[in-house]
Amino acid sequence: MLIKGLQICWMFISAVWTLILTAPIYCRGSTVRWCTVSDAEEQKCLDLAGNVTARNIRGQLLCVRGQSPTDCMKQIKNGTADASTMYADEIYTAGFCYGLDVAVGESYNGVDGINYYVVALARTSSSDLSLLEMHERSSCHPGMRTTVGWTVPIGFLVNTSQISVDEQCNFPHAVGDFFGYSCVPGVKDPEHDPKGNNPRNLCEACIGDDNDHHICVNNPRERHFGEAGALRCVAENLGDVAFVKHTTVFDNIQGKNQESWALDLELEDLKLLCPDGREANLFQHESCHLAVVPTNAVVVRLEDKCRVYKFLERVQNAFANATEGFSLFSSVNYGQPDVLFSDSTKKLLHVMGTYTSWLGPSYTTMLKAFECEGLC
Repeated sequence: MLIKGLQICWMFISAVWTLILTAPIYCRGSTVRWCTVSDAEEQKCLDLAGNVTARNIRGQLLCVRGQSPTDCMKQIKNGTADASTMYADEIYTAGFCYGLDVAVGESYNGVDGINYYVVALARTSSSDLSLLEMHERSSCHPGMRTTVGWTVPIGFLVNTSQISVDEQCNFPHAVGDFFGYSCVPGVKDPEHDPKGNNPRNLCEACIGDDNDHHICVNNPRERHFGEAGALRCVAENLGDVAFVKHTTVFDNIQGKNQESWALDLELEDLKLLCPDGREANLFQHESCHLAVVPTNAVVVRLEDKCRVYKFLERVQNAFANATEGFSLFSSVNYGQPDVLFSDSTKKLLHVMGTYTSWLGPSYTTMLKAFECEGLC
């Protein structure tokens, strides 16, 4: 009887262990440690944690502090944090350098994870203009080291073999040698030009402020700064092409921008330049763009994809559409927009694939062009 009892006991223990070991590894655990990088993020995280507890939502949220997105990547990799929301370029770094993945992504239309399209804009009157033949042309960029104004357009030029960088991986010099003149606000700032030798022609299409001061600075005192500034640069015939979001023109016409340069600007005055050398009208951005930039996503370890997704699914079911009390996609109480999640988020989408599938092939290809800079 003793032996039979021991056999039954062993069979029971074996069955329990089999259930444990064969359970989906991705969905174990109930505590999510969120890495925050600002006081506002930390406070909203704490508020969310309190509301999760108060509503008896399964799982626990803990808030840990990171010094920067990169520090959060390290903490997630090392297991001292589990999740953090990051921008597209940060997601690439997290995956490429730290072996992390994404669990959910923001959706601004409730359907997909598209944030915006990066397009090349030119005046309709410009002839003999092609994205495949931009050498010695003039260009207008929203800012140095921005996704729209630098990463995507320069990545495109590298990937189409129109420019090549030297052994020192000096992109500003390669871009300066390629374009005739440009406005790249911030290209001469110490942050981006510590030795002071970035090409001056990358500032020659910049105009500064009304008193001709602050030329080429990386802020609105330079009137060609930002996407509206890059549009102005082309509209006033100081550049052949502007690299902007697909929404930029629509955000600055029909009285939405009261500056004199924008008041008489019409849709018919501008066109898109396509990567294959074609031209298109402004409404054809879905088939004529340099890259599709995805929305923000929540970075996690690979083994935590399901666990974090399930937790956030329960959280968004409770707080995504709240009209009273805590609201997951609202930052009105935190002194700045887009805290933890973008305020324009409609829902969080489950990311079934890898981080590269979320980023998409066009954007990932642009980012790969800069790997010589020592991303990691």
